[in-house]
Amino acid sequence: MGLFKSRDERKIERDIEIRRGIASLRRNIRDLGKHEISYIDKAKRAKKIGDKEQLGFLKKMLKKTAAQKRMRERQLLGIETAVQIKSQAESDADFAKSMGAVAKSISEVYGTTDFVKTQKNFEKAMMQAETLQQQMDVFLEMSTEHVMSGEVEGEDQIISDSEIDRMLDEQVVHEEGKEVDSDIDKGLKEIQDELDREEK
Repeated sequence: MGLFKSRDERKIERDIEIRRGIASLRRNIRDLGKHEISYIDKAKRAKKIGDKEQLGFLKKMLKKTAAQKRMRERQLLGIETAVQIKSQAESDADFAKSMGAVAKSISEVYGTTDFVKTQKNFEKAMMQAETLQQQMDVFLEMSTEHVMSGEVEGEDQIISDSEIDRMLDEQVVHEEGKEVDSDIDKGLKEIQDELDREEK
């Protein structure tokens, strides 16, 4: 590997790092979703058997997991938005380069003296594009460091106790509804079987 890398090589490495970061965030969100479902299931079981101590612990873990998941989703949205801005900035830079080349060709063909002004405008546009690129690099680096730190602040503000209780209650009601429907279906089948036997 050479000591000095070209601009294109550095760009490729940055793009690879960005894609890795996005893929890692998406995997983390999927894993947190699985943990969330598992904690909900365990909390429902603890609630059914009346184990308040386990229920309290599981609700705490569910809150932490739900808060982490929501934070990761926000981070993913931020990185995806930053990548889109970066892509637009690169397109603008390519456009500026093309326009600079066209302006130079026109100046050479017609022998005008406007090339100096065009060159200044081009250099100004390139400096602005480079500044935006550097800002995007710093932003993405800070976002990546924050993601990798695994810290979640303000869990109570992100996920409230009432939200956790509602998640659990909705699951319990849904399951109890399924059990009632099953009992009704079973009773109807027994009645139908009895009627069939009487007809015979």
